[in-house]
Amino acid sequence: MERESFDVTDYEWDTEKSSDLGSVIGSSPLMSNLGKKVKDNRIRLMKKRLASVSNRLTSISGEREPAARSYQRESTALTGLRLISKFNGAAGWTAVEKRFNEITGTSGGMLPRSKFGECIGMDSIDFALELYDALARRRHISTDVIDGDQLKEFWDQISSQSFDSRLQMFFDMIDKDANGRLTEDQVRQIINFSSSTNNLPDIQKKTDEYAAMIMEELDPDDIGYIMTESLETLLLQAETQHMRRDSEDSKRLSHMLSIKLKTTCDPKPLKRWCSGLRHFVSDSLQTMSMYLAVPVAFPACEILIRPFRSSISRVTILKVAVHPENVLSLYMSRPRSFKYKSGQYMFLNCPTISTFEWHPFSITSAPQDDYLSVHIKVMGDWTSALKEVFCEVCMPPPVYHVNIDMAGNQPIFPKIMIDGPYNAQAQDYKKYKVVLLVGLGIGASPMISVIKDIIKNTEAREHSQLNPIKTRKAYFYWLTKEQGSYSWFNNIMNEVAERDTNGVVEVNNYCTSVYEERDIRSAFIQMLQTLNYSKNGVDIISETRVMTHFSKPNWKNVYKQIAMDHNDSHVGVFYCGELALAEELRNLALEFTHKTATRFSFHKENFYPQC
Repeated sequence: MERESFDVTDYEWDTEKSSDLGSVIGSSPLMSNLGKKVKDNRIRLMKKRLASVSNRLTSISGEREPAARSYQRESTALTGLRLISKFNGAAGWTAVEKRFNEITGTSGGMLPRSKFGECIGMDSIDFALELYDALARRRHISTDVIDGDQLKEFWDQISSQSFDSRLQMFFDMIDKDANGRLTEDQVRQIINFSSSTNNLPDIQKKTDEYAAMIMEELDPDDIGYIMTESLETLLLQAETQHMRRDSEDSKRLSHMLSIKLKTTCDPKPLKRWCSGLRHFVSDSLQTMSMYLAVPVAFPACEILIRPFRSSISRVTILKVAVHPENVLSLYMSRPRSFKYKSGQYMFLNCPTISTFEWHPFSITSAPQDDYLSVHIKVMGDWTSALKEVFCEVCMPPPVYHVNIDMAGNQPIFPKIMIDGPYNAQAQDYKKYKVVLLVGLGIGASPMISVIKDIIKNTEAREHSQLNPIKTRKAYFYWLTKEQGSYSWFNNIMNEVAERDTNGVVEVNNYCTSVYEERDIRSAFIQMLQTLNYSKNGVDIISETRVMTHFSKPNWKNVYKQIAMDHNDSHVGVFYCGELALAEELRNLALEFTHKTATRFSFHKENFYPQC
């Protein structure tokens, strides 16, 4: 395959590394020509290196595009590179000007640097200070205060729709001395600052590693710096990969809006109305039974029956892990009589804490596994006590694997009793050929069991084994605001990426603490993410083989895409998480059921009170 190289601006000689050669060059025409040849050779090597990096980045999408830059490619790649998404131009300036007048009312119309972020409506104060410094440097402003006219000039560039203006602002921020070169220390500072702005502590811990990777790629001759043009190339390439993947989807969605989103005439409106009423009554009765029937009618039976059932289903703790973000995972032996379905839950009791206190948790293992597992978010008194009693046994270290061959060295874990399994909404996923699984934070727990079950049943179907399931496609969306949360299920994510050779399960991880893709505040993180994935096949945020998206998904587009890809299908939507998102997903399911030929049935798991 033919390789194409990028146009790269000539290097400026680094005086420290070229002082010896510089003392000789110029003494004779021969030495002068020699110096020119050495310089030309370095430029050619850099072009080849950038071409190699570009090829690896392009391989992620399996497509090839010309490497030569054009204005059309620039504007396509970074049309979304923005800073303030709430406001645009004059509309946003009205609110900024109002805040400016309020802040500077007692300071003679001069806005201090420390109030710049507050004035323009930016919640990231540190980033606002860096932005102020970059804009001031460009305009040769050396003071820590600006007037209204200067603020308006700042705002015009911040809210500008011009590609050149946005790109200039980005590189003004990272190239603080404006010499067009970045040393490894400067790259390290950029990574540290970007990860801090986006609340990615694990990336901060690996700042040195990632900085060395960038220098290795863009400074193969170890001259001590890289050109900003080289970073620009990677930035454009990362953005282009994202835009290229979305462009086809955008065209198809637009076409669908004009064709498939026409309101359809329901041939049996009375039947649909009765079906909706039946689901409403069923859901209401289920909710009433949970809050009224069980606690009022059967409290005595619960106390008497549960200890008896749990004595039959005794479990042995096999493994305990304490994860970031206060999550405790327990892996237990599975009694032979314990039969369950993915999506179900069971009650746990720890007599060390309380003899009669039971709490429900989703089962995260799959029915084909020979063990049981639960992931517990430590939120209340009981879960805090549970974590404490296990930590006393397991620490150090925080993760303990039982070695069967060394029974004498096994720790004495607290006794755990189980009661279940119990039915839950997610277990009905097998009724649908297509499912949309959405988990918010620890709400991903029941969905993890489901996607493991789908993968294993798909493999069984391929080998002509019994018990095939109806589901042929699953879309899994996991939203979490903390980077450390991905460690809860990172082994499962890697397992899905490795075993799902037919693409039955589409995994979409979203880290909501990161600013949306093509926002300047996350642009460097996106570039670093793309480079590391092309080089090592590992996502820098989740540290798995599954690439992480930024901010939150556009749920309307998610439903649109599924409706288009699975026309005339019945899609099961399963959600576990907070109520606010449940209402949005439910309403969209109703909307697209009525407006498309695809039917969506919404199911929500109920969150129990914090325990």
